[in-house]
Amino acid sequence: MQTNLKIFLILFSFVLILSILKLISKNKLPIKYSLFWLAAAIVIFLVGAFPKVITFFTSLIGFETSVSLVTGIILGLLLLITLLLTIIISEQKRKITLLVQEVSMLKEKIQK
Repeated sequence: MQTNLKIFLILFSFVLILSILKLISKNKLPIKYSLFWLAAAIVIFLVGAFPKVITFFTSLIGFETSVSLVTGIILGLLLLITLLLTIIISEQKRKITLLVQEVSMLKEKIQK
């Protein structure tokens, strides 16, 4: 793995971790939603800090270059984050629907 890529991954992971911690401290991101982001940042850091592991997996899986595997790992993390966010949105939609139904029932009860 190229030195520039290693440095970029390590710096990016630190910036991501600091950004997540800042959002948590300002109460803009709940801790339960930030855990996966922190895990993704740690994975990115580990990929940059220990490139020999990536080289091993590159040859094991059959990728031609380490950069291709790193790109695949990052895309995989993004897909997982998207899936988790979709699950969260679905749960919020269900809660909103239930809340609208309850408010409608209360309004009807008050009007009678």
